[in-house]
This record gives sequence, structure tokens and C-alpha cells, in this order.
Amino acid sequence: MRASLVVVVAACAAPAATPPAAPRTSPLEVATDRGVVVGHAHDGVREFLGIPYAAPPVGALRWRPPQPAAAWTAPRDATRRGPACPQPQEGYHRDTSEDCLSLDVWIPEGATGVLPVLLWIHGGAFYQGSGSDDLYDGVRLARRARAVVVTINYRLGPLGFLSQRALAAEQGRDVLPAVGLLDQRAALQWVQRNIAAFGGDPASVTIDGESAGAWSECAQLAMPGSRGLFARAIVQSGACSDALYFTPDAANAQGDELAAKLGCTGGDVAACLRGKTADELATALRFRRGLLLLPGVWWGPIVDGVELPRMPLAAIRAGDFARVPLIIGTARDEGMLHTLSYKEVSADELAWFVRGVFGDAAVGPIVARYARPTPKAALTDIVTDGIFRCNSRRVARAAAGHGVPVYLYEWTHALDGPPKVRALGPTHGVDLFFLWGTTSLDVGPSAAERPLVDLVQDLWGNFLRAGDPGRGWPRYTAGGDAHLVLDLPPRAGTHLDAEACDFWDSLSRF
Repeated sequence: MRASLVVVVAACAAPAATPPAAPRTSPLEVATDRGVVVGHAHDGVREFLGIPYAAPPVGALRWRPPQPAAAWTAPRDATRRGPACPQPQEGYHRDTSEDCLSLDVWIPEGATGVLPVLLWIHGGAFYQGSGSDDLYDGVRLARRARAVVVTINYRLGPLGFLSQRALAAEQGRDVLPAVGLLDQRAALQWVQRNIAAFGGDPASVTIDGESAGAWSECAQLAMPGSRGLFARAIVQSGACSDALYFTPDAANAQGDELAAKLGCTGGDVAACLRGKTADELATALRFRRGLLLLPGVWWGPIVDGVELPRMPLAAIRAGDFARVPLIIGTARDEGMLHTLSYKEVSADELAWFVRGVFGDAAVGPIVARYARPTPKAALTDIVTDGIFRCNSRRVARAAAGHGVPVYLYEWTHALDGPPKVRALGPTHGVDLFFLWGTTSLDVGPSAAERPLVDLVQDLWGNFLRAGDPGRGWPRYTAGGDAHLVLDLPPRAGTHLDAEACDFWDSLSRF
């Protein structure tokens, strides 16, 4: 969270500093399946931080499915959040380590009976971020929602979302699955084994994520091996049907590009890659400029045909997915964040982006429909509608068509704050300050906005318990096309940007 948009970088891309230590009292002990952890209680919440849910994925375990964490005998201190997984630092300062597969747990004190569980999958475009970022402090959410809150780390970038032919051959595969997704599953399995000891209900787990975390959820919904590990899903500012997912050929081609960049050609490519440091791997290929345009690459889930058998939207349309109640939605001005860093965008760059994401045949219709004063303005609106808003409606329709309870939303509230923050409006990631109720680097909800924090946490809490957010939020059907506008005050609506979304549906390749 830095520079011109303090409000959203921690929400979806940039690391944040470790929060300052607060007074802690009443250490507590909980027995997990690997050993006892010792946490603390403060502000009406018990917290257990930095708990390993899998073994360090180092050495021979690089690019392998996560393995069980080693057991420990002495009680383990769980009062400090674990390091982030390796990622480009880009001027930010945070401890990173390949020994990063840990999670944090918050439990409200004074609650009776077993509690619902929210497991958070952080964003960051699959190449940076951490569940331990200060934005994701679970104290307020756990307390207000009366739920156990869990945040997780998972492998990122080429350590979590790489396939390379030599590495795949080691495992008898043609393409590797995205091990970062398998890390997320391992964390869910840890919850199933252990959350009852923390007062949580393993039969009432909701996965929630934003941006890359939301795209991860789409994959988890479609992955047969993840069925039964969660009972509900909340998909914030992400969807299941665009070019962020890699085909086997595209994944292996990018793996070859990485190997060549690191000089791993000719002989034992796999051994050469394993001999590189985590930092060398994380920084070898430049990440795509502004997440969208060349030069650079991006990383994402791999449709490997086994762990993730096909594109998530195709699985949902076919009914081959985890049929769990679903909240899904986006912010009104998603694209503002993604084009913020561009001084200008050329017409050729705009056409390149549209061609790569939506196909050759879509370039003419999309560029014509989104004629704007500048190509940058056109790109902003194309990202908002074509990547986010209309993808969310498409997923809502597909899931609801199989009888799944679906609740669609649009976030329209701009965060109070410095002028540069407020000027971006309700853009990508703003909603996270209200879900978590946190202030990060002096940016967060104002006193006047606290009612919206309470509303969001109450809606999410209702959904965690019953699969229905209540409070007048209409259930989605294709015929009714209803949604909730999340703002002060909230209001129900219908046919959210229907004309634009009908246009995008007519072009959909997925």
C-alpha cells in the first residue's frame, strides 16, 4: 500500500508492513494435529498466528504438492505472523521466505457453541501479497461476525504457478498443476482437521477472497479434489472466465521462457531451476506493466486437466462444480486502479490487450463500442465491464441455473480519505477496508463510514452462518437479475449494467 493509491495496493497487489505490536494478555493453548500452539487474547478476540499448515516447500519439495508439516513436541509460540512467500520486493519491505505456508486464526471470546469459519485467500495478482498483511487483521471481523477467521499464505509467482516441461516430467506429467492452488487446498484440509479445537465448525467453512483470491476460489469451486472442504464461497472482484487462466501450452511456454532467462537450457533444466534462489526465480521475468500491458508476464492458475480439469466457468455451466451458496460481485470502477499507473495508452496497445483477452474477432466490436476520448479511458472501462462486472454476472447466472443460492452485488462507495484516494472512487479493493474494518498506514474507514463496516460484516456473518446474507439482499435469478448496491445506504437493484453485459455475453469465448 504505497504511492498514489494507498487504499488499494494492499487490497490486491502490494505488500504492507507488519502491524505494530499491541499489548497482549492471557496466553492460551490449543492442541493441533501437529502439536500445541500458544496464542494470546486481546480486544475480545483470541489469536493464533504463524501456524504451519504444510512443510516448507524447499529443495526437492519445490514445485511439488504441499506435504504435511513436521510435528513439534514443545508448545509452539503463535503470537507472530509468518513471513510472506517469495515475491518481487519492488521497494516494499517485508520478510519473505520459502518457509511461508502458514496461517493465522482469530476467535471471538465469549461465543457459545461452534462457530462458522471464514477462510481468506489474499489477492495480489498471483505474484505478491500475503495473508499476513496488516489489512487482513481478523480482530474486528471475527468479533463482529461472531466467526472464526483464518488467513493463509500460498506460493506465488513462478514458485506457485509455474509449469515447465522438465519439472513436469519429474512427476510423470505433461504439465504441472498450479501448486499455489494446492497450497490453498492444504490449508482447507488443515481447517477440516483442526478448526474444531479452536471452536470452529468444519462443516460450516466459507472461502472468501478478492482479486487473485477470487480467481483462486473459482478454481477451487471447479477442482474435484477440493469438494467437501468448504460449504459456501464469497467471490470479491474476480471471476471464472477470462484469460487469467493458463492452458497447458501457454503455461509450459512461459516456463521455458523463465528457464531460458535464468540460463537453464540444454542439460538438466530441472536441476538448474532447483539450484536458483527464490529471489532469482521471483524476479527473473518482469511482471506485466500495470497488470495489463507489455512488457512482462503474469502468473495464474493452470488448467492442467487433472487438478483443474477445465476452465472454471465451463465447469460451472456443466454443473461440475461445488454447488455451494455464493456471494459474488465487483466494485463500480474496477478499472481505475488497473490503468492508474499509465500516463497514456496507445491505440495499438488497446487492440493488443483486447485481442489477447477476448480474441481477434472481438477487437472491432469492443473498440467500437468503447470509443472514448482516449485509449486509456477505453481500457479502463473495458477492464471494468469485460474483466470484472459482466464476468461476475455470467458466473451468477451459470451457478443460479443449477439451483445454487447466489447473491450478486455492486460496490459503489468511495472511501473517505486523501483526495488522491477518494478521486479513484469505488475502485478495485476499496471494499476490503470495510470487510476487515481496518486502518492501514493511516488510511481506513472514517467514523462516518463505520455503519458501512458494520453492515458488511453483518451481511458476511449472516452468510457464514446460514448461506443467506439477509437484510433485504435479493437472491439472484437470471430472470429477476437482482443485486444489492453496497453503499450508504444500501439498496436493492435489478439489471446491473444489463445492456453492456448482454454485449459481453455475445462475445464470450468461455
